[in-house]
Amino acid sequence: MTIKLYFLGTGGWIGPASRTYSSIALKVNENIYLLDVGEFSFKNFQKTRLNPLNITAIFLTHTHGDHILSLPTYVINLGALGYERSLKIVAPKWTEEAIHSLLDLITNLKVKVKVKLLEGYDGELAFDNEEVKVWSYRAKHIEDSLMYKIHVKNKLTIVYTGDTAPNKTLEEIVKDADVLIHEATFMWGFEKMAHSAGHSTIHDAIKLALKMNIKKLILTHIGFTLKLPRSFKVGNTVVYVPNELDVISL
Repeated sequence: MTIKLYFLGTGGWIGPASRTYSSIALKVNENIYLLDVGEFSFKNFQKTRLNPLNITAIFLTHTHGDHILSLPTYVINLGALGYERSLKIVAPKWTEEAIHSLLDLITNLKVKVKVKLLEGYDGELAFDNEEVKVWSYRAKHIEDSLMYKIHVKNKLTIVYTGDTAPNKTLEEIVKDADVLIHEATFMWGFEKMAHSAGHSTIHDAIKLALKMNIKKLILTHIGFTLKLPRSFKVGNTVVYVPNELDVISL
């Protein structure tokens, strides 16, 4: 079994020109699972060697544009490419109006879209097939938002925070995780500002990973910050700071 993460967008809505908006492709064997689809992410998807016809599901955390605005671009391009499956979109129920508004921008919808709306309670089963099982949890953001826990069956567990300030629920769900993909919108020393905006700092992410003995911590949703190395080690935790189009094998 091959498991890879493709970073299609690693920045926050306000950030440096070198980083576009939030989107990660999880590739398990040939199937592709998208975690958020921020602005411009489809163009970065096209730059990879991934086959868009292998997209199995899209998981959305919330309706901020840096996480959702490429949705119609994905759908219209999949239609043009002859996507024959039912495209699964998994999202919290409070995003329903935004999802349908975005899909209404497509004048000739050729793809069958199946939207699964989540109620938003902690531990809700979001998706399950022969490869992956996904649960959702409430994040601590200025807008209602979700975090996802992804179990690649018989292999490993990944937690994706989306946008969130530190919270007890996150501590609970990373206890048995192998990989933590954690937002790091602010640099260390700006915790008060970050938390008031429903975000985290680089220090918050590293502190959690060390406390919970996470072996692989991946920082994303990077705002304006000091230049960081692509990877470094803190204690027993390897910290990755991917750039656009970086690929990490798990």
